[in-house]
Amino acid sequence: MTTRDKYLIVAGTVLGLVVAGVLFGTSRLMLPSAISAQTQDASAPVSESPAAGPPAQHSGHGHESGAAPESTTPLSSLQLSDDEQRSIGLQTSVVQRRNIHRELLAAARVEEPETQLANISARISGRIDKLYLDFTGQPVRRGQPVAEIYSPEVLTSAEEYKLALENRKRLSASESQARSGADDLIAASRRRLELWGLTPQQIDTIATSDKPQLDLTLYSPTNGIVSERKVTQGQYVNTGDVLYGVTDLSTVWVKADIYETDLPQVLIGQVVEVTAGSLPGAKLRGRVGFVEPAVNPQTRTTAARIQFSNPRMQLRPGMFVQTRFILGGQNTLVVPRSAVVNTGEHTLVYLAKGNGIFEAHSVELGAIADDYYPVLAGLHGGERLVTEGNFLLDSQTRISGGMSGMFGGSKEFHQQEGAPESEGRDSTAWKVSFRSDPATPKGGSEAAIHVSVEDGTGKRVPDGEVRVTLFMPAMPAMGMSAMREAASLNWNGTEYTGTVKVPTAGTLTVTVDVARGGQVLTSYRTSLNAK
Repeated sequence: MTTRDKYLIVAGTVLGLVVAGVLFGTSRLMLPSAISAQTQDASAPVSESPAAGPPAQHSGHGHESGAAPESTTPLSSLQLSDDEQRSIGLQTSVVQRRNIHRELLAAARVEEPETQLANISARISGRIDKLYLDFTGQPVRRGQPVAEIYSPEVLTSAEEYKLALENRKRLSASESQARSGADDLIAASRRRLELWGLTPQQIDTIATSDKPQLDLTLYSPTNGIVSERKVTQGQYVNTGDVLYGVTDLSTVWVKADIYETDLPQVLIGQVVEVTAGSLPGAKLRGRVGFVEPAVNPQTRTTAARIQFSNPRMQLRPGMFVQTRFILGGQNTLVVPRSAVVNTGEHTLVYLAKGNGIFEAHSVELGAIADDYYPVLAGLHGGERLVTEGNFLLDSQTRISGGMSGMFGGSKEFHQQEGAPESEGRDSTAWKVSFRSDPATPKGGSEAAIHVSVEDGTGKRVPDGEVRVTLFMPAMPAMGMSAMREAASLNWNGTEYTGTVKVPTAGTLTVTVDVARGGQVLTSYRTSLNAK
């Protein structure tokens, strides 16, 4: 072998290794994409068969204020026949805009107005000789006498005042300087008596009376109700001691407990309506005067103070009342209260999509007002939703997990009807028919059952073991447990017959099991409407 041949062999080997390396690297780069494409193909949803009903149609309406631009993906769906819809009383309505006025209800209590509290105090020291107000709760008017106090200081000042008046009378007109001094003494004595709480009439009486003024009568400076009594007759008091506490209840405060989530809607000056059990049929109106700055950590509420005029004492401190805050109205997309199903995990409505198909959609809703929820997301105007019978729909879909179940008209139900229940059996080898007498039996009564079984050649099967089961699933939303009744049928020469008790009114699932020698040949499903 020549040197040239050796060189060609080595070069060919190197070139082959390079080509193999390039091909291997390319295949490694393409492999993840191929795997991803295969995974996507495998996970792609299978097209729905015609028997499953028409696809969900998109709403042709434009974006509505307060609603999501596109409806949410349905969480579950169900298909019912017209008879089944009538049997459960199903009703629908169209989603549309509406003017709603929201109101906020809150429990409240009546309290004394802090701005209307007053004290009747002693302006001099002395002994209480007489009390005119004997107990708390007693009404008192401005200027009404409340007590009489014996005070040596008042007696001395009264005598000084009388003496100054007498001295002035004895001075002649020529003694102008002396008269001026006497006038000053009279004014000072009178001023001292006024500061001790004597009225002008009392002072004038001292000047004209021959008897000494032993007791000083105290008068109420305000109107109200005696809320506190702090003295007794014969008690000695000092200047400034409180004799009575008085509250003017012609105006009262009502403090309503507002949850922190509702606080942004409560404004100063807002109109509030109050009702009470002690005022049947009466509605009092006031305005929010103040909202306390702190939240109660135990109740998570804040007190809003509403001021009410109370001329006839209809509201009394300590009473519990109900307040209604009148909030502003709005025009928005709404759904009625009866259309909403709250599962705890989702807030659902059931949309009617046509051809008896109903889809459960999760929605976001605002606070209820006028028995309507404003739509925040999940619905369009013009869509039709279930307003009556939706709890029965929800119960069924939660039990069956989707399309199959108690309503014989569901999509999956029609696909299985008349077909063997177990996998691997030839559904064309057997033909089963079912009928009841009467055709629409009464719930709680017995019905005669007739079943015929034919093999693949059309020949009737006389040696089968036929058992019929009627089943009504539980409906937790309606507080109903599952009901089941079963009966074995006998061959009468042409078909299998027997009686079975119909457990309840409504649409029941019927299962016919056909066996031979303990081995199941086929199972057939249909539905039975009971009245």
